[in-house]
Amino acid sequence: MKRIFIDFEIIKLIKDHEAPGVFLKARKPDNYVATDLSDIALYSIVLGRRTRDIVSIEEMPLTRKYRLLLNSKIRDTLVLLGKLSRLQRLR
Repeated sequence: MKRIFIDFEIIKLIKDHEAPGVFLKARKPDNYVATDLSDIALYSIVLGRRTRDIVSIEEMPLTRKYRLLLNSKIRDTLVLLGKLSRLQRLR
């Protein structure tokens, strides 16, 4: 992780013990020059895995598209049910 943010002044970098990830507090220096990250495989939300390439949404695997669509439909349904239950309590 330090390698990704080598071009920043890292104030605090700690591992998240509850979920995969980290917490970072950093400052961008006045003489900032972006670091080349092309040789680092970063996590792609589109692919659901690490990759060195920037991919488009069209390259998302079909199973991942369906999973994301299903999750959004479930979330929308739960929100709707929550609104309906609040309306019923108001009557």
